Amino acid sequence: MINMSRVLFLQANMRILLEAVTQKYHGVSRWGNKRGREMAASILIVDDEIAIRNILSRYLTEAGYTCQTADSVQSGKETLATASFDLLLCDFKMPGQSGLELIRHAKEHYPEMGRVMITGYGSPSVSNEILEIGVYGYIIKPVTKPDLLITVENALRHLQLDLHMQEYRNELEKKIADQIEKNNTIMNNLGVGVAMFDKGLTVVEMNRKMQQWFPDITPGVKLPCAHICTCARQGVSCDECPIKETFRTGGTGEAVRSIKTDKGEREFRIVASPIFDGGNQVSAGIALYEDITEKVLLERDLRQAQKLESVGQLAAGIAHEINTPIQYLGDNISFLKDSFADIESVVKSYELFRQEAMKQGAVPDEVGSQLAKTIDEADLEYLWEELPKTFDQSLDGVRRVEKIVRAMKDFSHPGDEEKAPTNINKLLETTITVCRNEWKYVAEMKTDFAAGLPLVSCFAADLGQVFLNIIVNGAHAIDEFTNGGKKGLGKITITTCQVEDRVQIRIEDSGGGIPENIRDRIFEPFFTTKIRGKGTGQGLAISWRVVVDKHQGSLSFATEKDRGTAFIIELPLA
Repeated sequence: MINMSRVLFLQANMRILLEAVTQKYHGVSRWGNKRGREMAASILIVDDEIAIRNILSRYLTEAGYTCQTADSVQSGKETLATASFDLLLCDFKMPGQSGLELIRHAKEHYPEMGRVMITGYGSPSVSNEILEIGVYGYIIKPVTKPDLLITVENALRHLQLDLHMQEYRNELEKKIADQIEKNNTIMNNLGVGVAMFDKGLTVVEMNRKMQQWFPDITPGVKLPCAHICTCARQGVSCDECPIKETFRTGGTGEAVRSIKTDKGEREFRIVASPIFDGGNQVSAGIALYEDITEKVLLERDLRQAQKLESVGQLAAGIAHEINTPIQYLGDNISFLKDSFADIESVVKSYELFRQEAMKQGAVPDEVGSQLAKTIDEADLEYLWEELPKTFDQSLDGVRRVEKIVRAMKDFSHPGDEEKAPTNINKLLETTITVCRNEWKYVAEMKTDFAAGLPLVSCFAADLGQVFLNIIVNGAHAIDEFTNGGKKGLGKITITTCQVEDRVQIRIEDSGGGIPENIRDRIFEPFFTTKIRGKGTGQGLAISWRVVVDKHQGSLSFATEKDRGTAFIIELPLA
């Protein structure tokens, strides 16, 4: 598609051709026909005067040529149709039709035959007319033998050179065509897009990859580069466009741009280079478009993973720090609960003793009354009833904190480099606990985990991230649909089961469903409908890569307007 290779190839082969012709025909042999055989040239003589025909035929036959004659233009045409000749020797002025007509006829129908004109007029106008129709020479009457032989020999030499030049030209054209086809094949099978721009920044040519990315661009139909590039939409000045920079500086321009293709928004590395004309001026520009979307995603995933790893390490450290005092609290509350039971027993025994002592008068009435008053003010009956509940509630709270801490430690544990057998039900329970704060205010959580579910060989940390993304997305969908819970709590339902040789996880929310116009885009990188701070558009894209690419599983969804969405994850057991 790019013409530079054609130009370079043509220049090189023209040099080869000129050298070959110069060497081969420096001292041409008297005559060799196009098949390379040395032989006497055959000549057709056309003249209306028989005496001139005979003289010309005799001169040429004596010189070793074979001759045949005709007395008119029409007779000459008929003779040419029945026999092959190397040279036509034709009179200019004949009765009826002019010899120019026969010369034109021969040039059109027998281009591999030489042509020489005989004329009795030597004026410049006649000479120009004769030469313009394409003859190899002309002779002015009266014809002398030396003039005739020199003119015929030169004409045959000229013809021979023309024929060989045509052979070389045909061979060269074939080589150029083959080279162009080869270059086009290479260009069209490159993994990058190639486009050529003129000085007006108009797309003039593009290879097959570019046509695949931009099918709405018709090859040969000129379009501005803005049809491909999106500088303005990205808030980038066109002056920073690598193509424009190439034309401005005559150097290489490079940039990374997000460009909308038939497969959605993609990240491209654009490298533009100039093409110089003979005056060393930039006449055109070539731009290479490399789709680096996957590379960009991997880099962003790596940065995100590094951030998450740091957060995970921090969370693990915090969890460890929390775990120790929580153990103290749990142990101390249990001790207080047990001790309170002992104190209750002692106090009740003491109360019975007080009552019995007062009956027997062993305790002064004033002291007994004061003790009774103190017991009433302390409301011991209420304490006996409520304090055990308080201890139980405190222990329950401590156990919940311990559970959250354990979940944080498990969830933030760095993933293994190899797959390991994993209890999917337990992994889901841990994830539910970790993200509880995201869903507890807007939804009820319902789980239906299959008992005895086989272990799945997987990267547990990665799958935990997938479950977390989908559960949080469901909570956000419910939050939006219920106006922050003002319309009542929604529901998130998580079920697991075995389907043949796969484990299926279904995470369903009662949100508003996914709008139809974006359903085919939800797994695209960076696509999100959430407000800033709520999402980056990476969650489901990462989930897809983890489930499909990393675990050879499947990730699909079913959605219904105002009814909710269910994401179905299937993981192979083998």
